Amino acid sequence: MASRLIDRLTWILWALVVVTLPFTSVPLVSKLIRSSAVAPGSLLFVIPLAVIAFPLMIKRKQTVPFQSKPALYFFLFVFLTIFMAFFRNVPDYKDQTIPSVAIEGIATSGLGLLFLLVFMSIPNNRQKIEQTLRILNWTGLVSLVWSIITGVVPLEMKALRHIIGVIQDYTTTTKLFEGRMTGFAAEPSWLAHMLNLVFLAYWLAATINKTSVHKFRLWKFSFENLLLIGGIVVLIGTLSRGGLAAFMLVVAFLFLLVNIRFVRRLASKWDVKRRVWGAMLLSLGLVIAYLGLLVLGLYGLSKVDPRMENVFQFNSTVENPLIKYADELQFGERVLYWQTGWNIFNDHPIFGVGVGFSGFYFPDHFPDSAWGLVETRRLLYQSPNLMNIKNFWIRLLAETGIVGFALFMAFLIVIAFTSVELIRSKTAMRRTFGYMGAFALIALILEEFSVDSFVLPYIWFTLGLVAAAWRWYHPDSGEIHG
Repeated sequence: MASRLIDRLTWILWALVVVTLPFTSVPLVSKLIRSSAVAPGSLLFVIPLAVIAFPLMIKRKQTVPFQSKPALYFFLFVFLTIFMAFFRNVPDYKDQTIPSVAIEGIATSGLGLLFLLVFMSIPNNRQKIEQTLRILNWTGLVSLVWSIITGVVPLEMKALRHIIGVIQDYTTTTKLFEGRMTGFAAEPSWLAHMLNLVFLAYWLAATINKTSVHKFRLWKFSFENLLLIGGIVVLIGTLSRGGLAAFMLVVAFLFLLVNIRFVRRLASKWDVKRRVWGAMLLSLGLVIAYLGLLVLGLYGLSKVDPRMENVFQFNSTVENPLIKYADELQFGERVLYWQTGWNIFNDHPIFGVGVGFSGFYFPDHFPDSAWGLVETRRLLYQSPNLMNIKNFWIRLLAETGIVGFALFMAFLIVIAFTSVELIRSKTAMRRTFGYMGAFALIALILEEFSVDSFVLPYIWFTLGLVAAAWRWYHPDSGEIHG
C-alpha cells in the first residue's frame, strides 16, 4: 500500500516537473536559490521527486541506463575542480569569497546531475514514456499559445497588456520583450533554447517518422505535426539569432540525409564513368543552391531584425575587424566574453580554474578591446556579481580544462551512438527517440554558444529521455514496424 502510494506521488511530481519545463526564471524559485536569472520552475518538484523516488528505486534494485556513467564521471570531475580551487592562488574580486562560489558551483552542477538522473530513471516503462510525451505536448501547446499572445497583443490594448504583465510577474523575473516572443522564459533566446532542445526536437522527429502518442487527427495531421508548425512560428517570433541558426543546422542535417539518398539513387542509374563526376557536380550544385538560400535568409532577417541591418557590411580595414563586425551586429560583448574565457583556458589548459570560478579571472584576461565597451565597464565596476563567459563550450574549457571537456564530449558521444542505434531500430517510436536525440545534439552545437548554465534542464531532459527510451521503450508483439 505504501509502495503504491509512493509510486502515485512520484508520478504526480514527475508530471509537474514536465509541466513546469517552460518556466526558466520563476520568482519563487529565484528567492529560494538567490538567483535572479536561472531559476527553473522544475526545481520546485525535481528535488522532492528525487528524495521520494530514489530510495524506492534502490530498494527495488532499479538501475539507471548505462549512459549515466560517463555523465557521472564528468560531474565527479567537476566537483574535483571546485575542490582544487581552494589550493590555487585565486585573484580577489570585490566581496566574492572562494567558499561561497564553491558552494554555488557544487549546487548548480549537482542540480544538473540530479536533473539528468531523474530524467533517465523515472519514465521506466513504455506507458510512462508515452504519457510523458503527452504531457510534454500539452505543455508545449500552452507555451506556444502564451508566446503568441505575448508577442502579438499591441501596446494599445492596455487592459489586456496589464493582465499579461500581471501573469508575467508571477511566472518570470523579467519583463516582456516588445516585438519578440518570450513565452514563460526569462528572455527570447531561452525560449528558443528550450524549443530547439526539447519541443522541436521531438515534434520534428515524430513528424518525419509519422508517429504520435495521441489518437486524434485533424485531417491527415497529427497533434505533433500541428505543434511543429506552431513551434517554428514561435521560434521565428523569438528573433533569436542563435536559436534560428541552431534550428537551421538541424534542417541542414535533414537536407543532407535526403540529398545523399537522392544523389546515390540518381548516380546508380548512370554508368561507372559518369557516376563519380555526376555525383560530384550534383553535390556541388546542391551546396551552391543552399548557400544561396542562406544568403536570402540573412537578407530577409536583416529586414525584420534591426540588429541584423549590417549583416552584409564587413570592413576589414578597421582595427579588430571581427570584433567590430560582431559589435555592429550587437553581440560584440558576447564575443569578448568568449575570448576572455579562451584566454583563461590558455593559462589553465589541463584542469581549468574550477566550475564557477572563471569570473575571478576576468579582469586579468580581458582582451584590450573589451575595456572600450560600456557594458563591460558597467558590469566590472557597478555589479557585485562575478562575470560569466556566456558560452557553455568555452566555459567547460576555462573551468574544467581539456580533461573536463573531453569527459563531457565522451558523454555526448555515448548519447550520439545511442541515438544512432535507436534510429536503426525497426520500431517507428524508437526511431523517433533516436532522431530526437540527434536533433538535440545538433542544435546543442550552436545553442550552447549563448547559454552557459548547468541548471537549465532542457538538454538533460532530452538526453535523459533518449537514454530511458533506449532502455525501457520496447514494442508490443506485431508492432515492430510501427
